[in-house]
Amino acid sequence: MSAREDLLAVGERLFALHGVDGVSLRQVGAAAGQRNVAAAQYHFGDRQGLIRAIFEFRLPPIDARRREMLARVREEGRAADVRALTEVLVFPLAEQAKTPGSHYVRFLNRMCDHEGLRVLPLSDVGPIDTAVEAGEMLGELLRDRLGTAGELRGEFAGRLIITCIADLEHRLAVGSADAPDPDAYTDSVVDAVVAMLTGPVLQVRNGPGGGRGDERR
Repeated sequence: MSAREDLLAVGERLFALHGVDGVSLRQVGAAAGQRNVAAAQYHFGDRQGLIRAIFEFRLPPIDARRREMLARVREEGRAADVRALTEVLVFPLAEQAKTPGSHYVRFLNRMCDHEGLRVLPLSDVGPIDTAVEAGEMLGELLRDRLGTAGELRGEFAGRLIITCIADLEHRLAVGSADAPDPDAYTDSVVDAVVAMLTGPVLQVRNGPGGGRGDERR
């Protein structure tokens, strides 16, 4: 592993554990065992440069896996299948979480917190074309089925995916006795997201005589 790759791995780990604002480049250099604690600044310039480099290192294989899965979904005629599209988003991230030594999904979770609980601002950090494409396909389905509620459901789903897969990565990393079966856990995440995306919309209205009733659609 080169010095630059070592700094990337250490930066990812420290950001995952302590948050984006809780780590300096000097701390990354020191934790990586660099004699020159300014090594991270030399390689990445500033903290944003290191963050961008982590994404540029991690995202290409994840996006390639999603592209492969999305092509298969289309070949099988499942492009309008909410579960199939959800799997395209979830499975590659879970595969990364199951990689020994990975801190990437927890780092991503911290980044979402840093960016204000929204995944969208991360769209300029690296190759996520297939995630965006699958998300747009899901968005069209949700708008058709749920109307204006679809956009909000999509935001909820994106956050749920990252939070749950980050939790999976953590449980596997600490090796606790109650660590879940990774595949069963991942399937349950997909189940939860699909349920969120396809559940009926509850419209609360004033009922007769000033009471409250509800309608589902």
